[in-house]
Amino acid sequence: MIGAVIALLLLGILLILLEIVFVPGTTIVGIGGGILLVIGIYMAYGIGGNIGHISLFSSLMIVLLALGVMLKAKTWQRLALKDTVSGRSPANVVEGQLKEGERGVTIGRLNPMGKATFGDAIVEVHTTGEIIGQETEIEVVKVIGNRVQVRSIG
Repeated sequence: MIGAVIALLLLGILLILLEIVFVPGTTIVGIGGGILLVIGIYMAYGIGGNIGHISLFSSLMIVLLALGVMLKAKTWQRLALKDTVSGRSPANVVEGQLKEGERGVTIGRLNPMGKATFGDAIVEVHTTGEIIGQETEIEVVKVIGNRVQVRSIG
């Protein structure tokens, strides 16, 4: 019986640590680990009061120690991505470039948004709600900032 208690406690601790490090936000793994910890501690108290106290204290200490090690800055630096994004979105490129009534052709299907060409420029466009097929002629309905609203011609 003591082997089952130890197995439940170790598995519960492992699942909680997995939740924190590898699958944050899902909570299913963490809840499962917490349930296993509670069951293991309950079973330990069933064996004897001192064994229950020892298992409760040791489980708490192992989880806190592991959290302390993981929350150190160098631990997270090893796990974190080091790439940076150097590009940026140009502000209001479309405004002033396209006018209402200007015509273009869709590159792919607009469902309800996609890309279209207007002369040499490739622009992200939005429909008024309908789905427009690939290589269909379109017309600009309105331009607000970077948002270009179009409709199908014909």
